[in-house]
Amino acid sequence: MSVIVFNGPTLAPADCQRFPEFEFRPPVQQGDVFAATRENPSVIGIVDGYFDGHPAVWHKEILWALSKGIAVFGASSMGALRAAELHTFGMRGVGWIFEAYRDGVLTDDDEVALIHGPAETSYLKLSEPMVNIRATLQRAVREGSVDQPTADRLMAGAKARFYQDRSWADVLEQFDPGDPAREPFETWLTTGKVDQKRADALSMLEAIQAFCRHPSLYEPPGFAFEWTESWNNAPWRTAAQSGGEESSKADEAILDEIRLEGSYGRLRRDALLRLLAREALAAQDTEPERRAIARETNSFRMQRGLFRQNDLIGWCEGNGMSAAGFERMMADRAAVERLASMRDIELRREILDRAREIDAFAKLRNRAWAKQETASTSLTRVPHPVLLSWYFDKRMGIPVPDNLADYVSALGIDDVDHFYDLLAAEYAFVAAETVWNVTGAKAKTPIV
Repeated sequence: MSVIVFNGPTLAPADCQRFPEFEFRPPVQQGDVFAATRENPSVIGIVDGYFDGHPAVWHKEILWALSKGIAVFGASSMGALRAAELHTFGMRGVGWIFEAYRDGVLTDDDEVALIHGPAETSYLKLSEPMVNIRATLQRAVREGSVDQPTADRLMAGAKARFYQDRSWADVLEQFDPGDPAREPFETWLTTGKVDQKRADALSMLEAIQAFCRHPSLYEPPGFAFEWTESWNNAPWRTAAQSGGEESSKADEAILDEIRLEGSYGRLRRDALLRLLAREALAAQDTEPERRAIARETNSFRMQRGLFRQNDLIGWCEGNGMSAAGFERMMADRAAVERLASMRDIELRREILDRAREIDAFAKLRNRAWAKQETASTSLTRVPHPVLLSWYFDKRMGIPVPDNLADYVSALGIDDVDHFYDLLAAEYAFVAAETVWNVTGAKAKTPIV
């Protein structure tokens, strides 16, 4: 049975690896469940979802999935909220958080909210969810680490803060100066914290596993899906209709434009490279590391000025791509880079042949010879930061890489110092060329 689970900061990659049969996707947002439904999975599980800055997953999407006979589970975060709201329609909620929302013990969405980093940081948690603070303080009372009045005061103080500002450091600051109860509680916290969201999410995954073993227990929903005007006109629903025959026709029309534009052959060769790289790594039972994929993602975003998450989402929408599709594309880029680095020595002859094929070899060879003459003169030493700024910002038009060693390695260079030597020689050559153009005479010393 196929299972799609939307997860973000709640479950760490190691948690997800315990369920290799499941396909994990980024936090759900509006349109994602509908798109997943079109893939006809057996189960859709929702843990995390966007809500601040991105439209939250629509209830109607979940009802649509249920009406198609897909079992939908929810827990922990956005999944718990939607399950509490839709459990009477057949959505299956799991865990304490779901039950608390269902029974009215919790009512505010901010109880499960937190701020986190982007996908390339594995959604690094930057605040503490209120439900985790509650669960931890309740455990502290049971184990005698704090008394109930103190726990109530700490919970009230945390609840009064904006969800993005909640942290255990701020909770501890609520103790009065010199309060003897703080130190033992702070010590207890090192091992006593409760991650209720993670616990509930793991329970949901285990419930999905149990369901997959006994799918005959599934009861179809007892409601009729209403096709409304707002549902019919939802832009993401229309975009998702690019599946099947409609997708084939649309894609073929775009390919025709590429053919007429003249770049079909080049793009086909590039696509073949990605395909072969992916197959080659699969044959070796390996795949790009998450760090390599994150590096490709960062490079892709920096080159296009997609600095904010909203910028990236807008780019994906404008290019008809889902978040999962974007991650797949970045994994392909990383696969090409991984395979190229593994066979760099073998590829050098092919690189030179390709330069000859595009009529660039002779020009590059003459430039290399001319640069050697410039390098033989006395050069003024240029500080490394100046070289980096000159080369990346002014010559290449991109920011200086965060990890220069990775960038240099991708060029087939083992030593960063050698790269600096190349930059210094290039700087001197360009400066000498500038003087030559201005004075009409060959320069002896570059201008710094």
